Amino acid sequence: MIPTLLSLPVALLLAWTQVAPPAPAAPAAEPAIAFVGVSVVPMSSNAVLADQTVVVRGDRIVALGPAADTAVPEGATRIDGKGRWLMPGLADMHVHTWSADDFPLFIANGVTTVRNMFGSELQLGWRQQVAAGELLGPTMITAGPIIDGDPPVWPGSTVLTDPAEADKVVLEQQQAGYDFLKVYAGLKLDVYDALVAAAKAHGMRFMGHVPKAVGLEHVIASGQSSIEHLDGFAGAAQLEGSPHHGETGFLQTLAAWPTADSGRLAELADACRKNGVWNCPTLVVLEKWVGPEETAALMARPEMKYVGPMLKGFWDPKNNYLGTMPDDRVAATQAGDADRKRCVRILHEHGARLIAGTDMGNPFVVAGWALHEELANFVQAGLSPYEALRAATSGAAEFMGAPKEWGVVAIGARADLLLLEANPLEDVRNAAQRVGVMVRGKWFEQAALQAQLDELAARFAATAETPAPK
Repeated sequence: MIPTLLSLPVALLLAWTQVAPPAPAAPAAEPAIAFVGVSVVPMSSNAVLADQTVVVRGDRIVALGPAADTAVPEGATRIDGKGRWLMPGLADMHVHTWSADDFPLFIANGVTTVRNMFGSELQLGWRQQVAAGELLGPTMITAGPIIDGDPPVWPGSTVLTDPAEADKVVLEQQQAGYDFLKVYAGLKLDVYDALVAAAKAHGMRFMGHVPKAVGLEHVIASGQSSIEHLDGFAGAAQLEGSPHHGETGFLQTLAAWPTADSGRLAELADACRKNGVWNCPTLVVLEKWVGPEETAALMARPEMKYVGPMLKGFWDPKNNYLGTMPDDRVAATQAGDADRKRCVRILHEHGARLIAGTDMGNPFVVAGWALHEELANFVQAGLSPYEALRAATSGAAEFMGAPKEWGVVAIGARADLLLLEANPLEDVRNAAQRVGVMVRGKWFEQAALQAQLDELAARFAATAETPAPK
């Protein structure tokens, strides 16, 4: 996790959380919903199935086939698919959500699954409510509290300094119901190794950063399920004689990207592939590390009106890490953008798997909107639209061990679907041209989702205009 809103006291964050606004009214319950005459983008392959009928009952796809041969059940709600494309809902595989007010932004942008990278009982409760249909939001996969050394970077982390305590930490998070472990930068080598052994012994996956004392190559060899933010790659790809050779730590290596050797990156990519280590680059979050002039432009973007006042207040440079970051580090971050994309291209070309995530919660990384920016980044890095979209659909589901459960349009899959005006395989930006979104079998036209966003913006505006009590 790059510095986030968690620099605020955890108690304050929990006090701020709100019950999500009511879901937009869905059509009256029907036995089934059928998309008729639609072009299906299944995301199980780089193909389009023309003139199909897709039938949904409950939260599952129950039929899919040529429109001429696939019956629409009696009484089903018909949705006209002619001249439209149907694809799976998107997954943002790196978010930090601490308010249910984020959920309408995800859903309105077609993000129907999220991987939350710092969890608590709050996120466990949301996960349960969403699964039970009590709360409209994306299906949530969540880590527990970050596992870090002493002192931890973020309040609320689990501090682990004794290898003998690793087993206890793993069992506590597993028994609490978290989906995976999140490792962080301050873990010592012997502690990391003990945590890895305990995680494997108890069948608990571990994901996250590259601890400074451990190093990228050891993390890859350990079979960590994912590496976030391309952490460790710039430093590990330096050749002898480079001014950045031997540097470790995320912030310390930001300036090292232009001197990262492509041959070394290829070797590291090969190691990721061989050890089954996936990467979640989160290119978009570092694109938002900008100076004051660019900050003002970002704050003025139209989607900012849907961001809650507390989060927006944290994004003010007076209150977050960007306000104290030296100008040379900001400049180095921007200068490294092309080389981070070069790293993504090399990972992809060498068969190292990618998932798409945003680090939502950081300054100017807006829920929902940011994932579409990241998909465009993947294409700029050299992936095709299909390859970029796969990192946020079928690839993400494969990474989470559920390749047929979600992320595809297929019989038996969860009915998280986007109906689009244009083919996303021709232009990844077409994934934002939505007619509507289906979330676990419930259909919402885009106008209804926009109305919910408008209500959210009105509530935030009213809050901002209300004078503080004297």
